[in-house]
Amino acid sequence: MIADALVPEYITRRQVDRALEALARIPPSDDPEVVARLGVLHGAVAAMTGEEPDAHLSQALALLPELSEPTAAVVLQRAGVACFYARRATEAEGHLLQSLWLCDANGMRWLAARTANVLYGVHYHLTGDFQAARYYAEVEGVEAVAAGDAEMRRLSLYQQYDLAVLFGEWSRAESIRNLVRRESAPDAFGYALTLRTSDCLLHAHSGDFAAMRGTVELLLKEARETPDIALARAFMALALAGLGLDEEAHGEARRALGLSRDPAGVAEFAHLTIRRRIAAVLASYASILVGDVVHGTRALEVRGKWSGAIGTLARSLVDNAVRGAQVDVDDPNLRSIKGCAIASLAARDARLSRLRRELATVRTLTDTELVLLRSAASGKTNAEIARERGVTRNAVERRLMSAYEKLGVKTRAEAIAKLDSAQS
Repeated sequence: MIADALVPEYITRRQVDRALEALARIPPSDDPEVVARLGVLHGAVAAMTGEEPDAHLSQALALLPELSEPTAAVVLQRAGVACFYARRATEAEGHLLQSLWLCDANGMRWLAARTANVLYGVHYHLTGDFQAARYYAEVEGVEAVAAGDAEMRRLSLYQQYDLAVLFGEWSRAESIRNLVRRESAPDAFGYALTLRTSDCLLHAHSGDFAAMRGTVELLLKEARETPDIALARAFMALALAGLGLDEEAHGEARRALGLSRDPAGVAEFAHLTIRRRIAAVLASYASILVGDVVHGTRALEVRGKWSGAIGTLARSLVDNAVRGAQVDVDDPNLRSIKGCAIASLAARDARLSRLRRELATVRTLTDTELVLLRSAASGKTNAEIARERGVTRNAVERRLMSAYEKLGVKTRAEAIAKLDSAQS
């Protein structure tokens, strides 16, 4: 099943041709676990190519009652990926939450990190619920650290940096950016674009318009989607205005406004729609900064009729323009500079706190040791655990003794109590 292991990575990197080649090399099987795993992979590839994944997914999901919990977690995660690429947020979230629950129950931290990553994507790209995206980015980071997964840890940092800027939390953003600088360069997932965008806003906040201009130039080389180019042009207009290059800034603002128009009849990901609208608002304001007050104010007033945080941003900027005042970056209406409303999600916060407590207590345990401890906590004997996992009883006992030593306990009861305390 080497190809089965490679295909998810090809899907993650959107390498459709390589995924199809790998799938073609896998021989047919009557094993329900193999059939289900391959079915959801075919569904994900189908969704990536614009086809409906339903036929593949329904066959795979019908086999769930016959699958072991670890396999079910894998199948549900991949079904969530397929629904994500099909832009079906509700179904994607449902499958992924079930997978995350099974990952928690079976100590599958590596998969839990990837499941949280897709949940982040569902909310960032499909629903525009950035508070939920923030939560899952943090869960992804916690699970990745526990699993020793450096790649997912980096992705989590990129996401958390972007979201800190999105919420206007500049000190937190600077702190996370320093962590990002110590990590390796952006990888094939395309997070360079996210980093550049957030860097632009961080430079704008600090008033370093020369650095902002340099970052925008890099951003323009990397941007592929029209909304991203529009946003980059709007940033360039602001940077040039900050440097006193009014005529050039005005030209960039006009370009950004032209690119930011919503295409008629085109369904976009939520984050692309938001980028278009932010580009329009910022480009309109840049026009005001360089002296085109009548046109810029009229454009902002129109955009101030939009609902949500972007409308609030536009109304606040036009109020500043009418008064001739400088923008107060600490104004609560402007803290959501990239367009999100902060909501209270106590249940999610509570679960994240539990994960952090568990991580602090058991971060030195391996996935296997965690699974064995949870099996012991369910009342199974060492012999039963050994039969279930297909290993010798001595192997189980050695692993448990290693776990006891790491937890600083001497007995099974003490280890279970410590694990329970960490999860309560």
